[in-house]
Amino acid sequence: MNALKTTLRHLWRNRLFTFLNIIGLSIGISGCWVIYRIVSYEFSFDQQQPNRERIYRVVSRFKYDGIESGNAGVPKPLSEAIRQQVPGVEQVVPVWDQWTQSVRIPGAKAGADRFSEPKNQVMTSRQYFELVPYRWLAGSAVKALDAPDKVVLTQSRAEQYFPGVKPVNVLGRTLVYDDTVAVRVSGVVADLDFPSSFSAKEIFPLENKGDISKQWGGVSSNNRLYLQLVAQASPQAVLKQINAISYRNGAENMKKYHFQRWHVMLPLSDVHFSTEYGENMRKANRNVLYGLMGIAVFLLLLACINYINLTTAQVPQRAKEIGIRKTLGSSRWHLIRQFLGETLVITAFSILLSYLLSYWVLATFQELIPDGMGQHTDYGQIAVFLLALMLGITVFSGLYPGWLITRVQAVSIMRGQATVQVGKNRLTLRKSLIVFQFVVAQLFIVGTMLVGRQLNYLLHKDLGFSREAVVLLQVPWKLWDDPAYKGRQFTMQQELVRQPGIASVALGEPPMNTSFSSDNFQYKNSRGQITERSVFFKTIDTTLLSLYKIPLLAGRNLSATDTVQEYILNETALHEFGFKSPQEAIGKYIQKIDGKAIPVVGVVRDFHIRTFYQKIEPVILMNGKRHLTTFNIKLQSSNPEQWQAALKRIEPIWKTFYPTEPFEYKFYDSTLEEMYTSERNTARVINLATAVAIAISCLGLFGLSTLIAYQRIKEVGVRKVLGATVFSIVGLLTKDFLKLVLVAILIASPIAYYFTDKWLQDFAYKIDIEWWIFAAGAVIAIVLAFVTVSFQSIKAALTNPVKSLRSE
Repeated sequence: MNALKTTLRHLWRNRLFTFLNIIGLSIGISGCWVIYRIVSYEFSFDQQQPNRERIYRVVSRFKYDGIESGNAGVPKPLSEAIRQQVPGVEQVVPVWDQWTQSVRIPGAKAGADRFSEPKNQVMTSRQYFELVPYRWLAGSAVKALDAPDKVVLTQSRAEQYFPGVKPVNVLGRTLVYDDTVAVRVSGVVADLDFPSSFSAKEIFPLENKGDISKQWGGVSSNNRLYLQLVAQASPQAVLKQINAISYRNGAENMKKYHFQRWHVMLPLSDVHFSTEYGENMRKANRNVLYGLMGIAVFLLLLACINYINLTTAQVPQRAKEIGIRKTLGSSRWHLIRQFLGETLVITAFSILLSYLLSYWVLATFQELIPDGMGQHTDYGQIAVFLLALMLGITVFSGLYPGWLITRVQAVSIMRGQATVQVGKNRLTLRKSLIVFQFVVAQLFIVGTMLVGRQLNYLLHKDLGFSREAVVLLQVPWKLWDDPAYKGRQFTMQQELVRQPGIASVALGEPPMNTSFSSDNFQYKNSRGQITERSVFFKTIDTTLLSLYKIPLLAGRNLSATDTVQEYILNETALHEFGFKSPQEAIGKYIQKIDGKAIPVVGVVRDFHIRTFYQKIEPVILMNGKRHLTTFNIKLQSSNPEQWQAALKRIEPIWKTFYPTEPFEYKFYDSTLEEMYTSERNTARVINLATAVAIAISCLGLFGLSTLIAYQRIKEVGVRKVLGATVFSIVGLLTKDFLKLVLVAILIASPIAYYFTDKWLQDFAYKIDIEWWIFAAGAVIAIVLAFVTVSFQSIKAALTNPVKSLRSE
């Protein structure tokens, strides 16, 4: 108790340094805490799944034109073939995504009886409930999916549809999907209490509409397949048989379209991180998580280094106290233990403050936090982590200052014959730590500038088309083939064009989006040579090119007809098919494999259809009224304030043609920006880390400048008496620090270049890494260092020399 009182009294007496230490450590700990929560949540996916070491996800790999790609789905007949023909498989569980536009709850009160586009719907077999460890609250797995008009809800979805109703009373209630399909709730299961790749909320019986036994050619990422192997079964042997079955049934199709397909079995532990297989489920990137872990380690190291620097800065001021303690018999271990105790108290206060800081970070940067993290918080695990962190910081940060004080010679101090000089003229550990701090800070500063410039480039580079003031409206897919709504979009298009504030309206797919369609096309030249390519295609009307200002290089626009098909090529497709000029392609015929030959009537300038990670692809633009389901509305005014008036005129027109559907629009600019959400989040993380690194580094530099100013206070007094100016003294005290910062810049610059260049290599279109970025980062670091150090330097230079020389 006496030791605690002494520690608290010392910390209060030196409250400036105590405050700086607590702030520095709490910033580092809070960053580490938030990152730990994110990383531990992502890596906890499927960890509590029973038999997870025997569960695998089957995915597909393709090779076409020498390019390998992956697909998360498998051919529909594969699951049944495995069940019948492959030994060693205990469970075969197909999971097919299901989508509905709406769900209506008969008998519910108005306003709570309809939900739009419910998510996490799947179709599967009864074995799904044997694979996934659901706890049944009502109903049973035996009969839950034995009829096509049944659905099983998770508890959270049941509470959403039937608030306040007990699960047992939800059984038998009716749900009407898309106002046409009525089903009965046949079961309610508790939501999984651990993060899982099995995220379904509404589970329907698997419907085999039509004969799927011959559908070996097509693969959709919506058709997932999970296997649970028997104990001791060989995954390699099972996979070999799966590939043999798939090849045997798909060989004809592969030969016809000149591609290869095979399958891979992903262990369940890898499913959550399989980002290379695009599909309708949230995943995490392992490399990003490792990067976050690296940032957390750096931030924590910076905080500990800052504490070491600030603590050792106080050692000279405590020399007499230490000398007295040694004279009274304190051993080296006793002194070290005292400093460790002070470090433990400061760390404990820092953790308390970091709780508030981390809470603020989680609330402020919610878009960076993974969905569901708040529902799966392991408080016991967090407590163990914080305890380990507190002990680790205490030992790491307290040992060096504790060892340093044991070097004080008690006799010399008591006689007034010596002072403690720490790192005055040589490169000590402390100076090395300062260099390390600014190396990290410089890395983050340069990273921030480069990531910010690349993000600005992504959002503002010329895409090959005009995207300003364009609004998108989508005809609901459930109405595409509804006879009652057939052709309404064309009538609505004419109505919209007549409205004030609207410049033009086009129907068709916008130039750049996240939805792609492709097929194999071929061209046969005059010499009989056939060129075959995989080409993206988009269906457009005659207005879309002019709306987006995509220029024709040769030929004409598509005809406004649905009876005669025509093609327009982009420049890349032109070159892929071997045409030497746009004019040469006009009048030539291109066809899908086994399709009819279609004439090329025009060639347009290249434009981007995907993100800047990919090069511009070959594209064919075609006519066809059936697929024109997206309204592209160009607003007239350049003043955003007037756009709302135009949108208000559009809504009643929409309600006239589609009265049952909500009026939901998106500005095309915002749609394009959403394609770079990951990059924007990366930029925000690096910006935040940069601010933290700079703050902690400056605190450490402040501590070292305080130490040097204290050590040289008498030298400064003598210089002032001899006529030195304030400017010359400030230069004398700051030059050593600026040397350290310059060393850090020289070390950090090549490292920053390496990592930023590696990051930029993922982009097909990117900025150049120019020398001035590193120069600007260096200037920022030097200015920050000078401002931090000059505070103590000016204070020392302005001190009355009489006070500093009085004891001489």
